[in-house]
This record gives sequence, structure tokens and C-alpha cells, in this order.
Amino acid sequence: MAGYSVSIQWKKSGGQAQDEHYSWTFENGLVIQPLQDGDTSSMVDPESAFIASVSSCHMLSLMAIAAKKGYIIQRYEDRAVGALEKNAEGRIAVTRILLQPRISFGGPNIPDMSEVERLHDAAHRNCFIANSVTSTIQIESQRSAI
Repeated sequence: MAGYSVSIQWKKSGGQAQDEHYSWTFENGLVIQPLQDGDTSSMVDPESAFIASVSSCHMLSLMAIAAKKGYIIQRYEDRAVGALEKNAEGRIAVTRILLQPRISFGGPNIPDMSEVERLHDAAHRNCFIANSVTSTIQIESQRSAI
């Protein structure tokens, strides 16, 4: 079993909102400042981080499956979009996530679009984050060479 940990810290060093400090510290030492009031140019909000996690898991799952089938991915891009709205219980939640991956393949073995769709289906079934959430995840593979 794999385990993961993140340290979440919040502190106030003065009386103003700009004196509040909030951070995520990951196991490898990386520190991220989630979005809060004030200068947000280098911060990320938890909802966007959640959507990025779903998109990243899909990408990494697809890349592993593609490599096992002998496909060479030269570039992968996704414009993932999430919807924050009321769920069936009337609570605010990320209810839907749309993944819009664009993949550029190289080498002699280039999959056709139906094979790319099968790769996406397999990646979705094997993405442990997608398997862990209640959000509806839709994948619209973009046909484009990047």
C-alpha cells in the first residue's frame, strides 16, 4: 500500500489579512501557497489543484499504458475544466470535470483515433484518483498534432 502525506499550515503574524500565511508542504519539500486574499500571482486554489490532480493522474495512466503498447508520446496537453456547483445533496462540490487532452505521437507506431479512445478509456479505469472521487469525469480527446 502506498501512503502520501502533506503538511498544511496557517499562521497569522499580525493584525492584517496580508499577515496571514497559508501553505502546503509536500513530502519532497515542495511548498505551495494556496489561493487567499491579497497577491495571488503565485498561488493556487484547492479546487484547481484537485482538477490538476485528476488531469495529471489521467495523463500518467495513459502514458504508462501507451508505453506498454509501444506508442511514443512526444507531447501531451490538457485543458481541464471543473464545475463547482451544488451536488445531489444540495452541497457545493466539484461535480464535473472535463478533460480535453491533446496528444502528439512519434515513432513508427502511431495509433488511430479509435485506439487513442481505447487508451483514454483504459487510463480512466486505471487512474486511482478518478476511482476515488464522485465527480463526473468526461474526456474529450482533441484531434490535433501538437
